[in-house]
Amino acid sequence: MNPTWERGNVRLYLGDCREVLPTLGRVDAVVTDPPFGIGFKYESHDDTPDGYGKWIWSCVEMAEAKCSPGSPVFIWQAMPNAPRFSQWFPREWRIFAAAKNWVQIRPTAMQYSFDPVLVWWTPGDAWFDGTASRDFHIANTNPSSRTGDNHVPDHPCPRPLEQVSHILTQWARPGSVALDFCMGSGTTGVAAVQTGRSFVGIEIDPTYFEIAVRRIDKAIDAGALFAPVPPAVREVGLFESATKEQP
Repeated sequence: MNPTWERGNVRLYLGDCREVLPTLGRVDAVVTDPPFGIGFKYESHDDTPDGYGKWIWSCVEMAEAKCSPGSPVFIWQAMPNAPRFSQWFPREWRIFAAAKNWVQIRPTAMQYSFDPVLVWWTPGDAWFDGTASRDFHIANTNPSSRTGDNHVPDHPCPRPLEQVSHILTQWARPGSVALDFCMGSGTTGVAAVQTGRSFVGIEIDPTYFEIAVRRIDKAIDAGALFAPVPPAVREVGLFESATKEQP
């Protein structure tokens, strides 16, 4: 399948990821923020919880099938669904805490101060930068900080750019291909451009797709903010990282 929009090392597809994913070539990382099945109001997607687990896993499996050995898989999820994670995602995953320095106060005994991101690696040697490869990141989510690249007025829930950039910098090898099969406003694509990674994005909603195109096109025009020069490469076996102290 030909990309709907393509420039440099970026390929974007407007369509259903279940139809696009089988046509793709190899990728080296999956970093995606899909709908959560919690009834969120999107432009066109029906975020019903009915059948959500089956739908999201079918998408993840197709994306994972395109991954090179040792690829990281980062899947944003919603904390209210935590009791179902093991059922929906049958992998040996762990949680990356996408933490926030500002949270909306809700009528609940304990506020949600981080989004759980399920993380695992495909079989093979996993690459990591090692400079800040911890299992959390605190992003500036105060409404007053939503300017520049973080200001996306036409999308209801864009991710903090700095957080996605951190993930790519720490766990996606420089020059590798990152995939987001629920691209939304294109934050993963912008982060990939700015950190010297290639990007493949898929989005089913035409309005959000156009937002992503504008943001990524602007990022390409601005040029990479970080020179894509790889640091000293560290490789660890898939299960070695859990038992060995990182250098």
